[in-house]
Amino acid sequence: MKSKTTTQSAQPANETPEGLQKGLVPAIERAARLLALLEGTPHRAFSLADIARRLDIPKSTALNICSELVLAQFVRRSQSGYQLGRRLVQLGSAYVASVDLVREFYEVCNAIDADLGAIIQLSVLDDQLNAVYLARQDHNSRLQLGLRSEIGRHVPANCTASGKALLAALPEDNLENRLVGLRRLSVLTPNSVSTVAKLRRELKTIREQGYALDDEEVLPGIACVARALTTDHREDGLLSISITAPKVNGTLDRQMALRPVLDRFVEAMQSRL
Repeated sequence: MKSKTTTQSAQPANETPEGLQKGLVPAIERAARLLALLEGTPHRAFSLADIARRLDIPKSTALNICSELVLAQFVRRSQSGYQLGRRLVQLGSAYVASVDLVREFYEVCNAIDADLGAIIQLSVLDDQLNAVYLARQDHNSRLQLGLRSEIGRHVPANCTASGKALLAALPEDNLENRLVGLRRLSVLTPNSVSTVAKLRRELKTIREQGYALDDEEVLPGIACVARALTTDHREDGLLSISITAPKVNGTLDRQMALRPVLDRFVEAMQSRL
């Protein structure tokens, strides 16, 4: 854990989040300082003049920041001024839930004795069309996935087995809201699903067979098999577990052989949710 350092700023300590760095985009840095200010005195509403003075910024700049944060529901405005908004409660709840999910995931990984030579990953969808990696466990794998498999990384859901499994499990209206207006999709390799029409066909197949595949759609030579499962810990009610491994002799034989192991992981995880 990093030790606290004395800041050179004249700002009160509760106005600057610990660890906030100068390299941040100015607007984001100011928004973060504003949220920290409101957090420090949650029962008090700050006027626009107070905020501008405390953050040492023009009143017009303070108004712009507050207006954007109110629009996003991170801040709420009342007759007496500005206070923290309800969206922060939702984010906090989501964070706590994600921590619980991650803990359960690692406990399942430790409980299942599997010498896979593969990587197990826990993923969810963001509010757009991306899969987000929450956790990963290397089971005696020398596989190097680089940043595309980094925890917290957002990856186009249409490119990953986990993302496609999650999309296939969404209610139809939720899926349509994500796809509306799209013609072409973000791709990572020539094998990635690049059109909405092709994605729809693949999602139909996934629903029928109960699992999803990524055939060199994220990285050449690498393939993945995934399944979605349900949870009360998330608003969309879904998460996925995937197993990633190199292809053998250019086929998906190894991924198909790993399906029973994937089923064990999914069933063990589902029983804990």
